[in-house]
Order: sequence, then C-alpha cells, then structure tokens
Amino acid sequence: MLLAAVHSVDKAYGEQVVLDAATLELRDGDRTALVGRNGAGKSTLLRLLMAAEAPDAGTVYRADGTVVAMLEQDPRFEAGETVVGISERAFAELDELEKRLGALEAAGLDDPERYHQWEAVHATFERRGGYARRARRDAVLSALGFKNRHQELVASLSGGERTRLGLARLLMAQPDVLLLDEPTNHLDIEMRAWLEGHLARYPGAALIVSHDRAFLDGACDRTAEVSRGELRVGAGNPTAFRAARAEAERIQAQTRANQERELARLDAAAEQMKRWAGQSEKLHRRAKAMERRADRYEAGMIDELQGKERTTRFTFDCDPSASIVMTAEHLSKAFGGRRLLDDLTLEVRQGERIALVGPNGAGKTTLLRLLLGEHTSDHPLGAVRTGVRVRVGYYDQGLKGVDGDATLFEELLKRMGDADAHNALGRFLFPYEAQFKRVRDLSGGERARLALLDLTLARRNLLVLDEPTNHLDVEMIEALEAALTAYEGTLILVSHDRRFLSRLATRVWEVRDGRFTDYAGDWDYYMRKRREGSAAVAVPAGGGSTGGGRSSEPSSDRTPRQSRWQLERRLLTLEDEIARCEERLADVMRLLGTPMSLAVSDLEALGVGDWRTPGPPPATAELLAALGAEHAILEARLLRHMEEWEDVTDVLSGAATTGGKSD
Repeated sequence: MLLAAVHSVDKAYGEQVVLDAATLELRDGDRTALVGRNGAGKSTLLRLLMAAEAPDAGTVYRADGTVVAMLEQDPRFEAGETVVGISERAFAELDELEKRLGALEAAGLDDPERYHQWEAVHATFERRGGYARRARRDAVLSALGFKNRHQELVASLSGGERTRLGLARLLMAQPDVLLLDEPTNHLDIEMRAWLEGHLARYPGAALIVSHDRAFLDGACDRTAEVSRGELRVGAGNPTAFRAARAEAERIQAQTRANQERELARLDAAAEQMKRWAGQSEKLHRRAKAMERRADRYEAGMIDELQGKERTTRFTFDCDPSASIVMTAEHLSKAFGGRRLLDDLTLEVRQGERIALVGPNGAGKTTLLRLLLGEHTSDHPLGAVRTGVRVRVGYYDQGLKGVDGDATLFEELLKRMGDADAHNALGRFLFPYEAQFKRVRDLSGGERARLALLDLTLARRNLLVLDEPTNHLDVEMIEALEAALTAYEGTLILVSHDRRFLSRLATRVWEVRDGRFTDYAGDWDYYMRKRREGSAAVAVPAGGGSTGGGRSSEPSSDRTPRQSRWQLERRLLTLEDEIARCEERLADVMRLLGTPMSLAVSDLEALGVGDWRTPGPPPATAELLAALGAEHAILEARLLRHMEEWEDVTDVLSGAATTGGKSD
C-alpha cells in the first residue's frame, strides 16, 4: 500500500537547486535509507513529506488517514511531566481509535455502513499496533535507558536523555510513516543495535537519515541518494546500493569509451571518403551518407558519466614517541555517590589503537578527562604519566582557543601562508566562498571538519578522539578512516560507530556498571567475547589491574556444552552449509561478471528478489543492486558459518589435547 510520496518535486533556495524532479514512494514495509552529503537536501525531503515546506513544483502525496511523524532533535515537554506521562500521551491517537471502536461496537455492527466504519478504524488500530501498545512502551523504554525510571521528571533529564525520550515517544506511537533524522544521536552501541533490529521489523514505512553506516545497513533494505539535486532510488542497503552504483558507473564509462572509439572510426572513415571523392559525385554522396550515419550513431550514444563529487584525503603526520606512551595508576572517580572507576591502573604502548566503549553515562568521558589531566583521581596516589617525546592531540569540536569572530581563512592565516591556508581549507571541503565564514556561524559538520583540520597541523603522536564521526557525512568519515589507518602514532578513540571501530581498533576498553574490562584484541574479538558472555580481561569494582591493565586470558579447557558426537555432527553440517554458500556466491559472482546480459530470469533462477510486480521491466541497475544485496547477505552468512566452524574446531582440538571426554 502506498502511504506517502513525492512526485517530480522541485525545490530550490535562491539559486541553489536542492531537488530537481525528485520522486520517492514510501509503502508498507519499506525501510529506506536516505543518504547524501551534508547540505545535499535530505532534511528538505523530510520536511516536504511532513508538509512543513511546500515544493516549488511537483506533488507531495499522503494516503487518506495516513499518520506521518518525524523525530525532533530537541523535543519539547511540558513542565512537571514524568517519563510514564510522556509515554501515555504517545498513545493519545490509539486511545481515541479504541474509543471509536468501542462506540461502534456498542451501537451494534449489524448495520452494514457501521460495520464498514468499524472495519476501517480497526484496520488502522491494528496496523499501528494498538493492541500491543503497553507492551511496546515497556520494551522501548527499557531499550532506550528508561527502565525503572517511569516516575522521573522530564525536567531532571539531560539533553541527550530528552532526545532519547523523544525517540521513544515516536516509536511507541508507531505512526504509519516514520521519518528519522539522525536517530542514533545520543544512543550507545547497545541502543543502536536494538533500534536497528526494531526498525528492520517496523510494520509501516520508515525513511532514515544517519551517518552510522552499519546501522543503516542493518535496518534498511532500500536506499535513496540525494546528489546534485538528483534523487536516485535502488534496492539494497547503502553498502549494496553503492556497490551496484559503482558497477553501473563502471559499465557506463566502459560503454561510453567503446562508443567514442566507434564514433571516431566512423568520422575517420567519412573524412577518408571525402578525400577520395575528388570530382566523383557518387563518392561525395557516399561520404555524406557516412557522415549522417556517424551523426545518428552519436545521437544514440549513452550520456557521458557525470564527474564525481569532490572527495578529500588528508593525513595525521607525527614524530615517533617512546614505546611506553602513557601509564596511569590508581584512577578512581565517583559522582553523586555513584562510583564510575575504582583504583584503575593502565598502560598504553606505542602504535596501539584503543577503542573506549560502554553505555551512555558509564564513565567513558570521565576516563578520558582523567587521562588528559582535566580531572584528578579521587585516589590520593592517582597519577597519569606520558612517555618521552609524547605529544597529545585531543579532538575538540568545541574549538577551544579558536576566535569565534575570526573567519576560517583568518584563523588559518595565523599558522600558515595565504596559499597554504586556502589549500588546507579546500582539502577539508570548504569551498572558496565558505572560507570567509565566521567560526561562530559554522554548522555542526563544518565545526567537525575544522577541528579535524586543526588536528592535522600539529604532528601529535597520541590522538584522543571523542566521537569524531558526529556531524560528518559518510565521505568524510571514510576519509578520516583512511587517515587514521595510515597514522603511525597511538590512538584512543570513543565512538558508537561500529564500522568505524571495527576498521581501526586493535584493543578495546569497556566501562560498564563500575567495572573496567580490557579486551586484548580487535573489535571482532571484543564482539565475540561479548556474545560468549565472558570477559577476556576484567578489573572488578574495588580492585586495580596489574601489568598495564591486562589480565590473563580465560582458560580454554572449559567443558564443551555439547558432546563430542554433537560437535562433530555440527561440524559436518557447517561444512555443507559453507559449501552451499560458496556455490551460491560463485553463481552470483558469475552474473555480476556479465552485467550487460543480465535478465530477470537469471535472478529468478537463483531466487533473488521478487520481480512479479506489474509494470515496466527492471533496469540493469536494479538487477545489479539486487545481486549486490544478495552478495552482501551471502558473504555475511559465509563469515558466520566459518567463524562457528573455527570455534567448534577449537573446542574439539582442545578436548583432544587434554584427553577429556565430553560424551
């Protein structure tokens, strides 16, 4: 069922064209990722769907009775309201629908017209989860950090908690169309994972803007991209969509190059014929015919590939430091009677890339401030020491020490020459006219880019980054990933972006419930240990760690939960599943290798996608997008099977080595 749409919509602000003939339809069950650079027009599209703005041309459609709701980043609540009171107000529309159902039932449903009304109201009530709304309230509040806090006054909540409560209110109301602009703001990793799963099962339509790539990939099955006023829509999550688009662009560029070579051959042949013609009228006619043939061929050529949007590359240069970068002893901190850290001892070595994670409010920022010397330890012997030649750089989006009244160019002139200042600002995607904007007038994304630029200028060999991906678009996040991957110094990083952490972390510190845990491995290792429910390294509350905060690994001679016979049977099953995955991946790769000959029947033979919808046949780009999405699913499935196969093999090998019997 079509719930809402924009059709051939134009929108411009002054001379800046934001949307040009944009079309997007939202149907039941659609979970669409809305992607594009900062300022491309994503928020404009959301406001058009909310009817908060009118298009310059085109139409905005909303089905009768459809409820469209949008997340507010700064929600307003009445003074004196409680968390549970906000929750109950979220159900006002559903409560009213329930009253209407009761009134119709009391009047009797034997009247056909009354029964028809009851049916329509009941369908809406059921679609919006009216019967399960109280259970949904408890689940949402618990997942977003409000468990056992129902009676708390909203006035006592922090800004981040108020934003989360606004998200909770929206999810509890369960509108037909959910418009989410950066819903992961102020959500920790566990909250993001829960929201990702919740949205993947959302019964209505959801249109989601987020810079968290892993979140969008997990929550969405369709992607809409805004770029240079154009809105492109395709199947698959953003990663699959981008892969399919890159492949389609490669094919387009190759086809265009082949066509240009053929056109050059036809032009050359026509020119040669004219040279041969001399006084021969017959040969002149043949030359003219060849020219017309070349003109017809040129008119039928595909469009030349549009130049890509500007990207950036930068580096964090640094000088080498001592092998021991930082040591910390007896770090303790409590606020309001709640102990966050207790007698903690740590050691950071050169080249380590440490991810600091944990729920909101667990103490991550407190630990950073202790390490940076901005807080002092409650323990009288608390101390933090940096090693020889260590220079600390802190990612400061607050831009302390930067003159708010100065322009970007003036601020850079304090550190370098005229040309270098322009080049540096351009490298961080500040166009020439934007370089004369005052610092205090910068948007969140512009401030983040300026803070990163500032950090690249100082040759720091220990970088401490607290949520550096906030306000950055995907292209800038990927540039930052590349710069940090090449960085030769030491990194301590706080982020809730799982993909960002998975590509950088070589060690993970977790702060949770007054307990510090040091995982001596990368992000995948950390996630595996979290799933197993056992900590690789732990510092219990009330006790300090030794050896630089590293404890011994858990013993590997635990009795397997399953018998040897069961494990061996599981191993055989996994090997069969791995073989099937590899065979299917090979089939998908074969089709991806011949994109120009793709047909719907090829995908139907593999069971990829549903192509029974009436209408014009799908374009090659749609077929490629569906194949790209299937490829991503199969790769993830194969990886899971191989990881489990490795775990089962390790358990069997351990049992064989110890001679233990488990059956």
